[in-house]
Amino acid sequence: MKLESGNFIDDLYRWYNAYSNQMKALSYSKNTIELYSRAINNFIEYSLQYQDEVTLAEVKSIYITGYLAYLDNEAKLNGVKIKNGNHLSKSTKQTYLKAIRGFFTFISDNNDELYTFERFFKNIKVADSSKVEEKLIYLSEDEIGRLLNQLMKDKKTKSDYGSYRDSLLVKLMLYGGLRISEALGVCLDNFKEGQGDNMYSIHIYGKGGKDQIAYINKTVIENELDYFINEADLNISDPIMKTGSGLPLRRDNSLQIVNSIYKRAMIPKTGLHILRHTLAMRLTKEDVNPIVIQKILRHSNLNTTTIYAKATEESVEKALCPILGSLGGVK
Repeated sequence: MKLESGNFIDDLYRWYNAYSNQMKALSYSKNTIELYSRAINNFIEYSLQYQDEVTLAEVKSIYITGYLAYLDNEAKLNGVKIKNGNHLSKSTKQTYLKAIRGFFTFISDNNDELYTFERFFKNIKVADSSKVEEKLIYLSEDEIGRLLNQLMKDKKTKSDYGSYRDSLLVKLMLYGGLRISEALGVCLDNFKEGQGDNMYSIHIYGKGGKDQIAYINKTVIENELDYFINEADLNISDPIMKTGSGLPLRRDNSLQIVNSIYKRAMIPKTGLHILRHTLAMRLTKEDVNPIVIQKILRHSNLNTTTIYAKATEESVEKALCPILGSLGGVK
């Protein structure tokens, strides 16, 4: 079977169906099949929040430990009392981890590309699964500076549509927290004046098919928008993220482009979703209220009681402006 043939969630269901058929063919016990099915279905439910940020080939150990933390938090929400620092017992986590390891071992053994996942399970320790935040992959301040300098250099040396497109793509994710699918769909008329003088609200077709609003500081992207308005001769309703031949820029194209920028900037990391992670981590380090971070990143589930609180656009502007300087240059 092909490792990937659709979107992330469809691929998980496709492999789950094949794995389920194998368990039945090999006469796994009814209890084992039910347990493994429950673990995998919970994993797919957990994965829904990342369906626009991750592909199957991008699943790594942090994603697995994040799943274990998700299970613990779900137990908390269901009223399970805390014990030894966790709501879900160590043995239960080990059982679910075993089920997920078996699932990904099956994928490793049966995909046509010979892609393997075993190395990502090798060093996972259930006792450390609550320390997910410490292991999140994101850009350091030095790497952010190098990334922005590379974008600036590309615009100066190439001065073409692609260099400004790539710069805007990165900044929408790094400063506005857009998902790649959202960033790929933006048009000039999606950018509206915010309540404050320093902000754009970006009206986007967000995760789950919902109309959403993201926010970004105007000064971050004014150079790019000026180019598209005054030099690119772009209609306000035309998608900005397109190839040189006018075709829509795809996610796989975007990943190659951004990884190439990382490489030229001497950044030893890859991936699109780390840009959103970087914004989230910077906001967290600035002690921004989690509800405001939820507003900025438009997470549907904060998994805490504060999910019901309200964040205003003014609080979003107050949160984003202080980190503008700490993230480095803006043009």
